Parts: sequence; structure tokens; C-alpha cells
Amino acid sequence: MNITLLYAGKPYVQKIPTDATVGFVRALLHERFTIPLERVELHINRLPLPLQPLPDEMNMIDVYPFLEGKHEFRLYKKIEIWIKIVSSGERYGLLVNENLKVAFLYSIITSNGIDIKDKLLYYPENQPVDDSLPIWGCGIREGSELYLK
Repeated sequence: MNITLLYAGKPYVQKIPTDATVGFVRALLHERFTIPLERVELHINRLPLPLQPLPDEMNMIDVYPFLEGKHEFRLYKKIEIWIKIVSSGERYGLLVNENLKVAFLYSIITSNGIDIKDKLLYYPENQPVDDSLPIWGCGIREGSELYLK
């Protein structure tokens, strides 16, 4: 069967076996787009993030019974970013989906045990980050350092 895949804003058609699992498709996409496997996330249609990526063991037919030609899969690449807590000088690395909204980034930071009460993210160091934008929309790329102050 063929699936339509959207990656970096461009559609790609990918042929996959009918009994393929999500893990198989992720590995195939890893090879095709040379994204490290641990950084490949696959989502169906335009469901809003932060939904969990599809589980590897799920069969593609079980994902949606009528995949071919009717649904769009989105491939997202995770990027490593750094959060520097200005008051303490501590620095944390996070692996996050590049399409994640900045507002959700705050909950990821909190879930890592970092206190964000009354603090804002800045990128670069002197410009507050717009919470309504996706990470890439703020110019944040692989290896970027955001400042929590």
C-alpha cells in the first residue's frame, strides 16, 4: 500500500507492505531521510501535538482501516535543545519534537523537575519566546540554547 507522508512541509509517497508495523515504517523513514531512528516520530493526519507518537508495535492497518490515499502521516524530527537556568547556571538537554508549541515546552521542563514559576523562556538570551508558536517558528534549531529567567 502507499501512504502519503508530510515531512518538512513537502508530501512524499511511500510504499509499505500491508502488514507493516509502525516501527518498520519508522525504520524505513529513518533510512530514507537519514534522521537518527530515536529522533523519528510518526503521527497521523493533523492531530494536534502533543499527542503521543504511534507505538512501534502497532500494525499500520490497525492505525486506521482505510489508509491508502485518504490520510496523511506526518514525520517529525526530534531536535536536541538546551535550557539554561540563568539564576543557577544549570544547563539541561532536552530531545523534543521540532513542531512542538513553546507553551507545551514549559510542561516538559516542569516534568523534568525544573521550577518554572514566574519564569519565562528567552531565545536568544534577551528576547522572550512566543508561547503560541512552534519551536521552529521561533528560530530554535538543533543545539539551540534557551534561557529560563
